[in-house]
Amino acid sequence: MKWTERYKLLATDTDLNNTVTPSAILRYMQDTANRQMEGHPPTYDELIGRGLSFVLSRIRLSVYSALRSHDEIVSETWVTESRGVTFNRCYRILRDGVIAAEAAGTWALIGIDDHRLHRVSEFDFGYEADGELELDVPARLRIPEGVAMTLAGERTVEYADADVNGHMNNTRYPDLMCGWASDMHGRRAVSMGINFVHEAPVGCALKVYRGVADETYYVRTVRDDGQVNAEAEIVFEDA
Repeated sequence: MKWTERYKLLATDTDLNNTVTPSAILRYMQDTANRQMEGHPPTYDELIGRGLSFVLSRIRLSVYSALRSHDEIVSETWVTESRGVTFNRCYRILRDGVIAAEAAGTWALIGIDDHRLHRVSEFDFGYEADGELELDVPARLRIPEGVAMTLAGERTVEYADADVNGHMNNTRYPDLMCGWASDMHGRRAVSMGINFVHEAPVGCALKVYRGVADETYYVRTVRDDGQVNAEAEIVFEDA
């Protein structure tokens, strides 16, 4: 069961190339999902009130054409077959009836305080599953062993990064990963996969490592306790 919303993109969604950023694209996709939950409760806020939160564990994003400020888009989302503790959801953005971007995400529903994983069978969200997307991003991200990952810098998670869970919101990562991977002047990300391994709470200092092989860029962020925070695989083209 697909849920559809319409948006007019903002000038503040664009980057130095006047191209809508991957993070902005992901925000519109996830807002559409939140609106589906409002239409078929429990809503996201109701889950928070029950001490539960969806946490993104993996996202794959393909951007087929550059989106611009004030473009009018149609955003679609739907759940796909899910089982165990894995909640799967797909997303699509169309401009003038043509698909501009697609994504597939894997989520976990956890207890905010006890971090217990909750099973799909515990909930009835009121909408049926539809088919999965076939994307040009590998379903499983793995940085090849031969890629030399060098330290690119450090970054401390700040108030502006955080969501209600107190750690960096997943929609912040795509733009940050792009900036860490490459000089973005004249470039845009056309495909991206991100694995979220351990959350990055406010105040956490992240070490950022990057590498490149066969025109694919890799980024790994490591928390100050030595745990991997997230890993990304990105392909760029001229903007």
